[in-house]
Amino acid sequence: MADVSSDNRVFSVEQRGIEFVPESERAMKPRELGVFWGGSSLYPFNVFIGVLIYSLGLPLWLAIIVTVLGAAASYAPVAIASIAGARIGMPTHTTLRATYGIDGQRVNAILGWLVGIIYEIINVTVGVFAALAIFDELGWNDSGDAGLIVALILVYGLCICLPLLGHATMMFVQRFFSIVLGVAVMLLFVALLDDLDLGARAGEALSGKATLQMVLVAIGIAWAGGYSYMIVSLDYPRYLPTNTPARSIFWQVLGGSVLAAGFLGLVGTMMAAQTEGGFLDPVAGVKPIIPQWIYIIWILAAIGGSISNNALTLYSAGLAAQAAGLPLKRWQATVVDGIIAVVGLIYVLFIDNGNFFGNLNSYIVLAIAWVGPFGAVYLIDLWFRNWHVRPEHVHGGSASPFARIDGPRRTAWIATVAGIVAALLTIASPEFNGPIAKALDTDLSWATGPIVAGVIYWVVGRRQVLAEAAALEAAHGGQSATV
Repeated sequence: MADVSSDNRVFSVEQRGIEFVPESERAMKPRELGVFWGGSSLYPFNVFIGVLIYSLGLPLWLAIIVTVLGAAASYAPVAIASIAGARIGMPTHTTLRATYGIDGQRVNAILGWLVGIIYEIINVTVGVFAALAIFDELGWNDSGDAGLIVALILVYGLCICLPLLGHATMMFVQRFFSIVLGVAVMLLFVALLDDLDLGARAGEALSGKATLQMVLVAIGIAWAGGYSYMIVSLDYPRYLPTNTPARSIFWQVLGGSVLAAGFLGLVGTMMAAQTEGGFLDPVAGVKPIIPQWIYIIWILAAIGGSISNNALTLYSAGLAAQAAGLPLKRWQATVVDGIIAVVGLIYVLFIDNGNFFGNLNSYIVLAIAWVGPFGAVYLIDLWFRNWHVRPEHVHGGSASPFARIDGPRRTAWIATVAGIVAALLTIASPEFNGPIAKALDTDLSWATGPIVAGVIYWVVGRRQVLAEAAALEAAHGGQSATV
């Protein structure tokens, strides 16, 4: 509960970190939140999701349906959780001290920090490859390590500027990213329409059983693309006024993210279907099938998308680091996070020989094995609390009612661990397969984890949370929670 004077203005360094945002500082509009999510979702990783889904052997028309509907379903929980961000006025990993305990939540914050760093590496690596493609077009062919170094400095230097400045600057700049990147992706889409074959597929036709199995795997891939943002969903709407209509928040977040991510995933399936043998590079891999001028625009858009999305990832990773206990200001935590990511980037770009992206599907599904149950439990918990958690409680230290892992917090951990176990039993990836996944020959972890955790917490935790919320509000002369 530090007395932090906010400086959340465009092109000023935001001073506020994981502290509560008072009502006097909440000048953001719901439309800005929608544009922010739209701009943040217009990045090549969502193209890669479409490529992965098409590579499973589904016909193009089915791959498109799964990709688009999967994106819509995956961002819906993020949109719901954003309502809590506006009501509570604190970041995700601070607010969830109410759900998991003040010390217990540090574990989730550390995991969120690590997942954020992985996504930073993904984003910047794609941007670096795009910069190398630009170098090649400008005549610097086979630039080697020198090109990688220049591209890394260029892309990551731009990536870190926005999150370093903070919330207001990111919201302002993302509107321009949304327009420019949206135009670039639309040009790419139009260029791909000429050779569109909805019946195309990667490999031979699948049997009915194999098709169902691959559809379930594809849903898991699409689901991971949006649902992974559950670990940051409260970070950005916390500058909205408390009384912002819930419906407005939900539709702005869902509309902005799905319009961008779903459309890019669709483009990814089309790109993969028109490339001989498929490809793993969603940037340069499209060069043979589109006009050169559109290709150049697409490369620039890929760099911009990398910067745009990495702003979100770096900013939230800095908040997660603070919530984990790093004794630094928000912008300082962002710098530390950036340094760690640079070490990872050096390994991926100069040592790894492509294994990182070759195993990307494994990283995604393993991350969702934790994020899935974690997101389901905290969403239910905050809903039971009517989206209301007092800042003096989550920042109250040993005197806080959330200091100990007892009551609903013990139940939250039991439900989350049970969900993780269920996900690991049903997970299927190139690097790890659970016994149930082996028996069924498909991946169900994206569904089993959240369902098992959510059902356990709903059944066991509901009375505990309602009783605690009512007691806390009565002690403050407020209204009790009702569901």
